[in-house]
Amino acid sequence: MRVAAAARRFGAVYRTVALLALNTLVLLLLIEGVSALIMAGRESSPEQQVQAFKDKMLRLEYYAGQDWSKTYWDEHMRAVDRWQYQPYTLWRTRPFAGDLINVDGSGRRTTPEADCDNKIRVYAFGGSTMWGYGAPDWGTIAAYLQAGLDNACVVNYGEMGFNSTQSLIQLVKLLEKGDVPDIVIFYDGSNDVTAAHRNSQPGAHFSEEAVAPALENALNATVPRPSPLRTLLTNSATYRLLAGTPTVEPAWALPPFDPALVDGVANTYLANLRAASALANEYGFQFFAFLQPVLPLEGEPATAEQQMFLWDMPGGLPELFQAVYPRWQAAAETEPYLYDLTGVLDRQPYPVWIDFNHLTPWGNLAVSDAMLKVIRPVIGG
Repeated sequence: MRVAAAARRFGAVYRTVALLALNTLVLLLLIEGVSALIMAGRESSPEQQVQAFKDKMLRLEYYAGQDWSKTYWDEHMRAVDRWQYQPYTLWRTRPFAGDLINVDGSGRRTTPEADCDNKIRVYAFGGSTMWGYGAPDWGTIAAYLQAGLDNACVVNYGEMGFNSTQSLIQLVKLLEKGDVPDIVIFYDGSNDVTAAHRNSQPGAHFSEEAVAPALENALNATVPRPSPLRTLLTNSATYRLLAGTPTVEPAWALPPFDPALVDGVANTYLANLRAASALANEYGFQFFAFLQPVLPLEGEPATAEQQMFLWDMPGGLPELFQAVYPRWQAAAETEPYLYDLTGVLDRQPYPVWIDFNHLTPWGNLAVSDAMLKVIRPVIGG
């Protein structure tokens, strides 16, 4: 009798506990489902973000009139931001083959008609503006240089996000392998300012706020790994709804700027150019550095579209350009290898800007024409 009574009591308790556990699980799943719906309403998917960006670019005055624009931006969003690690310079664009964008196995953007057999080799370095952000292969600065130089081969070593320090390191790595060109072109300036503004630090590179913690965690064996339960919890929609989606924010530099920041940004760029010039003297190649134009220093009143580009800039960035660039423009008056191109886009009859520093093929053509006026007398092309 006692055993039967105990069994009945255990069964009753078990059913009560099981019912409570089931109800709790159903309630948690219901809360998670509602949280997921709320988060879905707040956040757009990566695919939606990509499409929104492409739609925005296709509405710009220049691209609205080009029959290849949709193909380009479709390829652009598949080709860029797909990195592979590269020592010292950190990243390189992965190979890509498309109709309008092609990147070879070494991460170099294709220059049409470039054949380096028995030709004067011209190596062009820089960031996304040299790479050709916004332009098909035929519309990059390197492509227009190639078309304008006889008996020359232009190799595009521009890379998305590179600053002048990374350009210099890329050049050093080539020289270490015995790959010595005849002419080296640096086309920098914007990324040196923009990355420094993003990190409040001279000489900074892009994505430091993500790269530094990842590297430190990988090298520091004492960092505890999160438990599977914690990982499951922090990845839940409910947790993200209550705690907010964690983001890694840059350490933006805001005016009034520390004079040391302005000095550091200006001096880092000029020091890199001096180092490249010294390498030119040592290895026997010609070196040209071109200070790229940026919209905040445009000499003419902004159009409605250009004003939109200026409004889209992070706070403080236009002011940092205005603080640093005059230092470089002054240096161009004394340094024999540095040429100021900040005014070459004034009074252009066609749309040349697609944001505060990237250019349409028309803009790239104007920049390359200014470069050719400097380079042609050297090589006689």
